[in-house]
Amino acid sequence: MSDLADLVSGLVPGARHLSVPFTVLLLVHVPAGMTSVVTGAVAAASRKRPGRHPRFGTIYFWALAIVFASASGMAALRWTEDRHLFVLGACSFVVASVGYAARKLRWNGWKSFHVLGMGASYVVLLTAFYVDNGPHLPLWDRLPAIAYWTLPAVVGTPLLVRGLRRHTRFSRDLLAAGRALRSSARCPVDTR
Repeated sequence: MSDLADLVSGLVPGARHLSVPFTVLLLVHVPAGMTSVVTGAVAAASRKRPGRHPRFGTIYFWALAIVFASASGMAALRWTEDRHLFVLGACSFVVASVGYAARKLRWNGWKSFHVLGMGASYVVLLTAFYVDNGPHLPLWDRLPAIAYWTLPAVVGTPLLVRGLRRHTRFSRDLLAAGRALRSSARCPVDTR
């Protein structure tokens, strides 16, 4: 087991004191997180058409699912230290799930929900990364703690707004989704 501790301590500062279950989860979490960051960026930067964008977006979503599952396990093992990371992971995965479902189901206004869900999930993913790792990164270690919580949103929000403006008709899509919800609420459900 000391080989595992040596491997992880080379990757994560202070990892020698971690339990074996936490270490195993971390060894799953880190590559899934790196995969999410890279594939999310490639999907966002790719042309929105069949091919690269949906392929990398799908990989991003499933890698994010692994990130959330492993983060949940690690948070359960160290709740006091990592509960905020569980909340960030849950938020990221929930909004990504909405974005992914919008694309798969193509409901009224799906493009806006897809762009908003996937883009917001990426911003929250990066927030969790910087909140947890920022104090250990060169140059980032000099920033105040609030910077780790806010910089991903400060950078990501204008990019997200740009994506919504470029690829959707956000106001129209929201109205269409609202109309669909209202009409489905008026339809009586057959309980036979």
